[in-house]
Amino acid sequence: MKKYQYRLGDLIERVIDNRGKTPPYQNEGIPIIEVASIAKNNRHPDYKKVNKYVNTETYKSWFRSGHPQNGDVLVSTVGQIGKVSIMDETVACIAQNIVALRVKKELLVPDFLYYYLIRDSVQDFLQAMNIGSAQPSIKVPHLLDLTVDIPTIETQKKIVGILKSLDDKIELNLKMNETLEEMAMTLYKHWFVENEDLERVSIEEFGSIIGGGTPKTTVAEYWDGNIPWISVKDLNSAVIIETEKKITEAGLNNSSTKLLPPFSTVLSARGTIGNISIIGKEMTMNQSCYAIKAKDELDCFVFLTLKSSINTLISQSHGSVFNTITKDTLKSLELPFNKDFAIKFEKKVKPMFLQILSNTLENKELQDIRDYLLPRLLSGEIDLSKAEKQVEKVL
Repeated sequence: MKKYQYRLGDLIERVIDNRGKTPPYQNEGIPIIEVASIAKNNRHPDYKKVNKYVNTETYKSWFRSGHPQNGDVLVSTVGQIGKVSIMDETVACIAQNIVALRVKKELLVPDFLYYYLIRDSVQDFLQAMNIGSAQPSIKVPHLLDLTVDIPTIETQKKIVGILKSLDDKIELNLKMNETLEEMAMTLYKHWFVENEDLERVSIEEFGSIIGGGTPKTTVAEYWDGNIPWISVKDLNSAVIIETEKKITEAGLNNSSTKLLPPFSTVLSARGTIGNISIIGKEMTMNQSCYAIKAKDELDCFVFLTLKSSINTLISQSHGSVFNTITKDTLKSLELPFNKDFAIKFEKKVKPMFLQILSNTLENKELQDIRDYLLPRLLSGEIDLSKAEKQVEKVL
């Protein structure tokens, strides 16, 4: 595959960099994309993580460099540097720690730049650009000086087509999961929240509260094993099947962490509080989380009950350094419950969560295929026609 070498800045038509004064925020309006909205394995910004907005007048007058458009590539330059996303059609602003790159489309396909920048070797290079002392940061001129090797436009489009087909399926599964979770929560509210005749009980009537722990980080043999170990950041979807860190059997046996059964509900209770997930397989967790093991196999009921009570839990959290949800706070919740009613409800919603789990497992397989193909397609190591056939079989 023939490639051509460019300076990144020579492939860019416009840089949108709105560093300067902080705009006046409000609770609704036009979203401001911050680094938290740029998540790994999400091609586009995650607007569910947006918590700052501006009004139309601020949108029109405050930002000096304009706003990102569909196809602009977003790169974080301060804090968690090098995170990459590509804009969709949403009208939005970007925070001061992000720049948007608008490519010269006669030379570069926008999605190709996105895939180029998320490649591990390029990510390592971006991290090496860090010039920050108090916090990591990249200078925009240094970013634009990056040397980029690209094939012809026609080859770029073929590569993008292969990778994007995988990402499109991943996004479709994610949207399906969101819809299934919303359907289940709607049913829960109808059956339980809106049913004023139900008795109010402690969570211990239908679930056991379990604490977590951390193996000693100074003992190497406790880490990098095969047992998933949950920290707060891992609780990022309704059902999770993997964690950033893993521990060994020795780590499990020599710490206060416990092996949790599949379909336990895990809640973040310290620092970033209120994240909640069901685990799709056996896992352990740290002491910043609580797990609730359901009685009578009321797994989904437990998850939805806690999910619907998150705002109450957050409002009752306290702490001098970190906000904390205590075990006593969990026990003090008064929750709607009727055992026979809950068993009938579980039978209705369990298939929804099993489908969420199936979609999540499929997404992991698709992500692994994409991550395998991405560097090899960009380097020309894999024949495009063979890669297309391989992806067609998977999809």
